[in-house]
Amino acid sequence: MLSLSAPIRSLVWAGLALLPSSLAQLNNETSPTHSFKSRPDLHAPIMDFTILRPELVTPGYLFLAPYRNVDPGPYIYDNWGNLVWSGAGESGPKTSHAPRVCTYRGKDHICFFEGEQHQGFARGHGVIMDQNYRVVRTVDSSGAGASGDMHEFKMTPFSNGTTVLMTVYQPRQYDLTVNPRFNVERGMGWVVEGVFQEVEIETGRLVFEWRSLDHVDPGLSWTMPGTTDTSGDGLDEETPWDYFHVNSIDKNIEGDYLISARHVSAIYKLSGEDGHIMWQMGGNAATIHTTNFVFSYQHHARWISENATHTTLSFYDNGSNSYNQTNIFSHGWIVSIDHVTATATMIQEWGAPEPEGGLLSGSQGSMQMLPNGGCHIGWGEHAYLSEHTADGSAVMYGKLADRASNVMIYRSNKYNWTGTPETKPALWTYSKAGSRMAFFVSWNGATEVQSWNFYTADNASGNYSLVGNARKAGFETEFHAPAMKQWAYAEALDADGRPLSASVVARTFEPSASLAQYCNDRGCDHSQQTDDDNLVPYETDFSVADRYLSPQRGFNTQSYYAEVPSNHTATTFNKAETGSTKKSSATLTREAVLVAIGALIGFGTMTLGILIHSQGLFQRLEPLADSISRRTGRWTDSVSRSAFGSRVLGRYTRVREKEVEGLEGDLGGSLSLASSAGVGRGQA
Repeated sequence: MLSLSAPIRSLVWAGLALLPSSLAQLNNETSPTHSFKSRPDLHAPIMDFTILRPELVTPGYLFLAPYRNVDPGPYIYDNWGNLVWSGAGESGPKTSHAPRVCTYRGKDHICFFEGEQHQGFARGHGVIMDQNYRVVRTVDSSGAGASGDMHEFKMTPFSNGTTVLMTVYQPRQYDLTVNPRFNVERGMGWVVEGVFQEVEIETGRLVFEWRSLDHVDPGLSWTMPGTTDTSGDGLDEETPWDYFHVNSIDKNIEGDYLISARHVSAIYKLSGEDGHIMWQMGGNAATIHTTNFVFSYQHHARWISENATHTTLSFYDNGSNSYNQTNIFSHGWIVSIDHVTATATMIQEWGAPEPEGGLLSGSQGSMQMLPNGGCHIGWGEHAYLSEHTADGSAVMYGKLADRASNVMIYRSNKYNWTGTPETKPALWTYSKAGSRMAFFVSWNGATEVQSWNFYTADNASGNYSLVGNARKAGFETEFHAPAMKQWAYAEALDADGRPLSASVVARTFEPSASLAQYCNDRGCDHSQQTDDDNLVPYETDFSVADRYLSPQRGFNTQSYYAEVPSNHTATTFNKAETGSTKKSSATLTREAVLVAIGALIGFGTMTLGILIHSQGLFQRLEPLADSISRRTGRWTDSVSRSAFGSRVLGRYTRVREKEVEGLEGDLGGSLSLASSAGVGRGQA
């Protein structure tokens, strides 16, 4: 029998961990990425929909974090598969998992895990990011042990955003010789203890900690040492046996916890007081017995409802760990538990809409209930996601990468989101022959942009003219103007035509004569390396024309970005082009005069009133003053409506309604379902 030393075994396990990355590099063609002229640094995976029924899809945005792809990180896509935000590189070379919208300090934030990826687990911490995509807090595990793990990082339900739930994978020494089924002998064994914690965000205080070894013996595991790619062999501290593998945590209003553990194929309800197991469904020591279903290696267990006699929960049943199998396909399930009879019944099932009848996912996966009674499912090791109606129909099925690429998504989610980045829009402009001009503009993470205004000038510092407007189209909007100018910038507009931000100031790129033959009206082909036979030595004496030297382009280091004046109202083209109306200069002048007249009348009325009061004549002239006030009020009200239009008054009304709605939500949460159903404030 071949015996490997500890260092050699470590190399073997490390090789297994690196193998998927190597496979990903060999199969990049099965994971195509977007290419953006305005943001060439971004390489977001392309979402390919095989099913999409927009009229039935729940409004909102898709949150996911692929890994083992070109640019791993948290991403947001819209319902059409357009990139909204790429968070790749936000945390350097780290891996991210399970981005989701969370409420922190009373506002929407994005919560996700980031850290170092290992085989079957990770080491890192939780991240809380605001609507400007700025990290406002990181949360580490507490106590005395390993750092946080990827499988769960979420705001604790019913904590008002003050604590988080997180998993920890803790290696420990353990005597594995006592059970011959473990097949470990002649020395100390090592296990991974499944730990979860509830941690206070602001202080790092440990609110609660639960450890699997104190409640579940390793002998109950369905995954023995050295039997799978994530099990570990238990022979040393670098390859400990992961016998439990906790992968989700939830908490109810009474303070008890619901957890899922993959390697024991069980879901547990745990006491929030002392951690004892209140009931167990699945696995080798079940107290709740299943009636019409069998599950194994499951993920993402969540409470739906609970009372004294019944519990309803959802979870993703893998049905396999790629080595053992209990189902032909993986599913999203809703299960009802009857505590009187100690039985569980599967009451709803959703499967992948594949021609073969389903999809089997041996690892990872998620299931999220949606406000309309349907669900969103992430298919784990398959970088796919789907949305289903309550009757089981698939209304969305998207694929981010083929399975052969080894690109995976641990969990995907769907939420409402409004992103207002502090960064500036990016712009690239181009003209092949100095006549037509192409604009390519984007703003990473911005959800409120509805259209773009485009401005050009002969020099970088001023006299910019509006040359056109275009509806936002996907992540990057393309626009063409009939005439070329040397300088340009773009202005982002919201649904009401109000300016949100201005882009970088761009110098229009014009290809040289040697390059133009490889270009068209939208840009140029990718270049090629010069053949070895035609290489030009570095020492060659050659002069480049001044106009092609980069410092001669004319940029002003102090004015790289255009600014939108605070009192600037965006000018748009005709209604057929932009959906908003352009007012003539004569109309604007007339309205300005009316506003001035109204102000003068108001000022005169106020002065007259002060004079009358100072002379003690107010009581005698009170009827006259009342008459003037009434007439002036009607006149100024008419002027204000004419000058500003009902849209402005309506806007203030909506703001007030929004404040009242938020107040009602704080008082009783009566609008929580309505606001959830209204997913997609920023969704077009």
